[in-house]
Amino acid sequence: MEDNNINSVFLIIFYAVTVVPTLLFAKETKARLANMRQGLRSLAWIPLTVGGLIAYVVFAMDFLSSVPVLGWSWLGYNIALGPATDQGLYGILPFVPMLVYMLIHVNYFEELYFRKSALLTVVWAFLHVAMGVAVHVAIALLPIGFLYKYIYRTKGLNHAYALHFATNMAVVALSIGAYFLPQPP
Repeated sequence: MEDNNINSVFLIIFYAVTVVPTLLFAKETKARLANMRQGLRSLAWIPLTVGGLIAYVVFAMDFLSSVPVLGWSWLGYNIALGPATDQGLYGILPFVPMLVYMLIHVNYFEELYFRKSALLTVVWAFLHVAMGVAVHVAIALLPIGFLYKYIYRTKGLNHAYALHFATNMAVVALSIGAYFLPQPP
C-alpha cells in the first residue's frame, strides 16, 4: 500500500513538472507545428525508426528484459502512458491527448538540446529511465537517438524534430493497437 502511495505522489509531481511547463508553451504550439511541417521530408526515415523499434520488440525485448540489470525499471511502465496502464486500453486513452500535446513541445526541446554531441545523445536515451522505462529500452533508443543526431547535423533541427515526433506518434498508435491483438491464454 505504501509503495502505491509513493508512486501516486511521484506521478502527481511528475505530471506537474512536465505538463505545467508545456502549458506555458501554448503560444508556441503554432510555431512548433510550423517547425514540424518544415521537417516533413525527413519522415522518409520513419520505416527505419519504427521498424527498428518493432524489430527490438519482436526479437530482443523478451530476452533483454529477463537480464536482471537490463530489466530494471523503477516504475514498471512508461509514465508517459499514464498510471493506469495496467487497466488496459481504457487506462491509456485518457492520457493520449495530453501526451500528444506534451510531445509537440518536449520533442522539440529534446532535439534542440540533446543532439549537439554523442554524449548528450546517450544522456537523452538514459533519461528515459526516469520516465519508467526499463534500462534495456534506453539502450534500444541509442541507435534511434544517433539517427536523430545525424539528421539534426545534416538537415537541421526541424527535420530531427519532425521525425522524432512522428516516431513517438507511431509508438503511441502501436501501443494502443496492441490492445486489439489476441492475447495469449
